[in-house]
Amino acid sequence: MTTSSALDQIRLRILSRYALLFLKTWEEERWEVELAELALEMERGLVVWSATGGALPPPSAGADGAVDPLAFLEQVETYPPDHLFLIKDFHPYLREPRVLRKLRDLTQTLGAQNKTLLLISPVTEIPIELEKEAFEIDLPLPGMEELREELQAALDANRAAKSGPSEISVTDEERLVKAVLGLTAREARKALQLALQGHEQVDDEVLAALVSEKRHLVQGSDLLEFYELEEGVKDVGGLEVLKDWLQQRSEAFSERAREQGIPMPRGVLLLGIQGCGKSLTARAAARLLGFPLVRMDVANLLSADRGSSERNLREVLRLMETIAPAVLWLDEIEKGFAGVGNDGDAAGDATMSRLVGSFLTWMEARKAPVFVVATANSVARLPPEMLRRGRFDEMFFVDLPNYHERKHILAIHLAKRGWKPDTYDLPILANRTEGYSGAELEQVVISAMIDAYGQGRVLSDEDLEKSRDQTVPLSVTMEEKVFELREWASSRCRRATSDSRVTQMLEEEQRHAALAPSEESVQAQEAWSSLADHGQLNAAVIEYLRRNGQAIFPQFQQDFAKWMPPTGELGLALKSDPNIVLWAGMGKEITDVLSELVSARRVYLHPCSADGYKQANKTLPFPLVDPIPDDRLARPGWLPVVFKLVPPAGGAGRLARVARIKINR
Repeated sequence: MTTSSALDQIRLRILSRYALLFLKTWEEERWEVELAELALEMERGLVVWSATGGALPPPSAGADGAVDPLAFLEQVETYPPDHLFLIKDFHPYLREPRVLRKLRDLTQTLGAQNKTLLLISPVTEIPIELEKEAFEIDLPLPGMEELREELQAALDANRAAKSGPSEISVTDEERLVKAVLGLTAREARKALQLALQGHEQVDDEVLAALVSEKRHLVQGSDLLEFYELEEGVKDVGGLEVLKDWLQQRSEAFSERAREQGIPMPRGVLLLGIQGCGKSLTARAAARLLGFPLVRMDVANLLSADRGSSERNLREVLRLMETIAPAVLWLDEIEKGFAGVGNDGDAAGDATMSRLVGSFLTWMEARKAPVFVVATANSVARLPPEMLRRGRFDEMFFVDLPNYHERKHILAIHLAKRGWKPDTYDLPILANRTEGYSGAELEQVVISAMIDAYGQGRVLSDEDLEKSRDQTVPLSVTMEEKVFELREWASSRCRRATSDSRVTQMLEEEQRHAALAPSEESVQAQEAWSSLADHGQLNAAVIEYLRRNGQAIFPQFQQDFAKWMPPTGELGLALKSDPNIVLWAGMGKEITDVLSELVSARRVYLHPCSADGYKQANKTLPFPLVDPIPDDRLARPGWLPVVFKLVPPAGGAGRLARVARIKINR
């Protein structure tokens, strides 16, 4: 649910004469502003009550707004019809019998007077006596559109303090906003100000700092473990095919991908030999995406109490969707979900079967951007339905590193510990470590360092060779199981590493050559018109604004005439006052597209002078509106506006909600 859809739901229930709406949110201040705008739009009076301030405004001039909850409820009936009552933190008083009785009495009469009580609080406690009279709405946290405004406010604050970047790119803006999704508007602004202080540009350090602000969202949960984003793709040796695949998926999470109808990636299953970098890749994937990394231990879900295991899973999945966008890491998944249907404890098997079924249903149906990274050392005991295509976007087999990857891994571990890799003969060492896993190569370096330090010497090639000689790799001690795993994966999984470096390089060159458009083709067709040709009209409008910076209504009508009839009987006006007309004489399709983008806060309206419209010889025959009045206009007026991708200074306000109108010009 978005802010706009939540307001629409509240509006419809008010019009349906619901007497009691329980609104659950931590963002009282933000929603008070939104509900005030809604009351103005619906031409309803708004009364705000709190235990400290009483009722504002009072029922009549010279009267006092009651602070006592029961006295306030008695005053509600004295207000004129067509009023909304925003009541803050009322849940403690719902335990008082007289207050509860008065509320039940009011539900019988408020509907006829077009009055609705809006009880707003972070706690929703609906007494059983009111369950059939009340409706609960869980108000959403700010989406990307609202958080863009918070980012702008944070940037302005940092600029005033002469700290932080002066300008950021559109790509960096999107990365920053995504990093704070799941926080309240106030939390997001403070986190952005903190992370950007002292940084001239947006880098991985800034994003990691923002993601760490979400740690408190999983505090208190014994079922999830939050990981800091310390390792990146550069810390993963080899696995180039897998890293390229992850890079492409990270781009598929962008807003531009959403505009073009690209579905969000769902996840990846990494199967492979122990110690070959699966867990490291999971942590690096989170940093690449710029999402929080949360690990779930399936064994912790299990409980002896009947039904508790299923409740634990539901709570975990609900929490992940609250944190989203996020990476859910299931490490060694075969140990958690293995054995479903095997001989053993029947009750335990039944519980695990229900857990697996619920988890797979969630993987299939989830809407939140939660990217699942599962790692496994064996698939022999995993339920077959978990491996079906569609649960994961791809299954990769992570094999023992080849010569080039071993050389890269050794260099990474030496450099991480302060040694210069180019001072050692890594080609020879990489050649002699055939069959060693990444973890074993790391241990070779660590053991050599300890031995050299213990003897008071600087690390040498001889120390590394001696350490290698004393290490027996897993591929030798578990040769049969390694062979069996390779055989299973050979026809079922995609390899994380290309078999041939030469082949990989040639394929990469051919791929880039095929994808790279010629200069003539780029000049022949703009990106926005190409999107429009393929039916992606919303994405085309946004791409059009990215190219041009801004546009007025006549420009859209002219430039998009090929795909949408430019003229018609429809127009757009402010939803809070339909007499404030923005434009008229448009066709239905272009009106629908523009109003949808404005309501979703993908594009923003900025008041402007009428000069641009006059130059295009396109104006409306109404008096100019400047500025937007607080009271409704008695007759139609024209508010000239320009479209941009950034919100106006101080936020979109009343310009964020527009209505379609039919007007005769």
